[in-house]
Amino acid sequence: MRLLAISCAFLLSLHNVDCFTATPPAPGSTKTGGFASSTELFMGKSRKARRQQKVEKQGKSRPQQFFEAIEDAADTKKETDKNATAASADPAEGEREARMAEAQRRMDERPDVSTLIVDDETGIEIVAQGKAVMDVVTRKAVKLSDLGPEYRLAQMFPGVPPDIRDELRMDWKTVEVPQMVEILREACSVALDDGSVGIPKHPSVANKAIDFVLANRDYLGYNMKRTLGRLEMRSMWKGNVEEARENRALWRNFLTLENHISAPFRQIMLDGEGRVGPNFGNLDLTSFCSGELYERVANYLVLKGMVAHWEKKVKDANYVENTPQTEANFMTVLSTGDPRRYLPDPPILYTLKECTQVCLMAQQMCKAFVDTEELFADFPPELRFLEKALTIQGGSALRKFMIEDFCPAEGITQAALCEGMRRLYEQLSNMQIDPYGDLTNIIERLMKAMEVGTDGARDPYAVYLANIDQEGPGFFQTYTFNHDQLSLVRFLDQQYERDGAGGGVVASQPSSMGLQSLFGFAEMPPPQPKMSDDETPRDTGDVYRVPEARACRRPHELGWLEMLDGDQDPNERLGKIPPGQIIQEA
Repeated sequence: MRLLAISCAFLLSLHNVDCFTATPPAPGSTKTGGFASSTELFMGKSRKARRQQKVEKQGKSRPQQFFEAIEDAADTKKETDKNATAASADPAEGEREARMAEAQRRMDERPDVSTLIVDDETGIEIVAQGKAVMDVVTRKAVKLSDLGPEYRLAQMFPGVPPDIRDELRMDWKTVEVPQMVEILREACSVALDDGSVGIPKHPSVANKAIDFVLANRDYLGYNMKRTLGRLEMRSMWKGNVEEARENRALWRNFLTLENHISAPFRQIMLDGEGRVGPNFGNLDLTSFCSGELYERVANYLVLKGMVAHWEKKVKDANYVENTPQTEANFMTVLSTGDPRRYLPDPPILYTLKECTQVCLMAQQMCKAFVDTEELFADFPPELRFLEKALTIQGGSALRKFMIEDFCPAEGITQAALCEGMRRLYEQLSNMQIDPYGDLTNIIERLMKAMEVGTDGARDPYAVYLANIDQEGPGFFQTYTFNHDQLSLVRFLDQQYERDGAGGGVVASQPSSMGLQSLFGFAEMPPPQPKMSDDETPRDTGDVYRVPEARACRRPHELGWLEMLDGDQDPNERLGKIPPGQIIQEA
């Protein structure tokens, strides 16, 4: 269960999320006028009915316990309401404890490791997250070290002995991507059963590959994942089948290595979520965030990720609620924030007021953690620098603080601090995007500011990942697809036909039935005459060419993306993949 689900479960249990804080259109507004907030997808309802429903929902006040819970934790209620006698007799206090116990019970009932289950309502297979992270190599739960907390901290931020590092470390000043790929391929290759040398069968990995990736973790990671993927795509586009197979095998093996190496970090973070999530709103941080250093580091990163996540939600909610929706910007507004806000009964917190309150609570919890010396004082330098750096405005001021103040005080070099920050970034990049993506992006921007004018600022990946030149080494020709007749893509494409920017066979609905009509930006079309028996719809669904405005001169259905589909083993699915092994050197 993700941290977001845990914190939202605690907060959503305080009330039934069934109303909007949207301001309905002012009387006399036109169809292109803007709403002041979110809009539901009211299929088949007139605009008058939609306005009436919003007014009715505005009149439904959310239960006061939700706001009191936030106010209680934030210590903003009047002192007369906070004496010990009243707290012990307050029924809301017992309700909050019951909700926390329920959240803990749901966590305890998770399967041992993540597995596939069939949803009872839809019949669709979904992943149920387990109590433990699954090691993708052994297919078993991650095992943290029994040798003590220092070893578990080493598992959380792994490295290699100095002699192995010196042997395997690449020279970032001169190394280029082709050389990096070949060195990685050599490190990942082992002797195969047929006597040849190559990438081992998934999900096995070579021990020397683990050492190589650990020695160069800050140089590989996320950018190498993307580069290997582009190399496979480029080989497929060019029709080089064997080269594409080799690149796919290396890419898959590297992803397995990344997941294997980051598994202890993810397990420790998952344990941290289990401590912080059920206690969201409790400012007595020492009661649930104490422990060994590796546990406290996880607690801090969970809190920091929560802060970044909800700050982004506040920004999105502020934009949506304070940007009038017009025909020109309605797609931008619609795509901002969590799309679940548009469900008839949203299962999330999404209004500006709600997000601001949760964000404030998360900020206060994180600040209380940092201000408690016994929790934060002995943290690794990169984490203490992270906390201080985020309060400094401007890259020049940041680098001055790092070079003149922080590094001398800590007795470390700028290069060592930057490497530590990059390794933290790579670990976080292997976490789920929701809710850690925002924190990961913040650290990425911080790294770039720290490394201005240093060797670390060099980026050999850029020519592969940020180059639109068709002669570039990472280029491959994208193309448009046929889409199912009832697909969302075809539904969205109707806006191009309405604007006269069509160019192919499109969905059979009249153009004015697109998103503009759905959100009140176009008049509903008159009833269409019924077709006679000898007439056929203009779109049979067999061929669909996307509108020219969206195709951007790209070709249609080149087919190379399916080149290696026949190579996929149907048994290699979650729950069915046989265990692999870590192959030692002969």
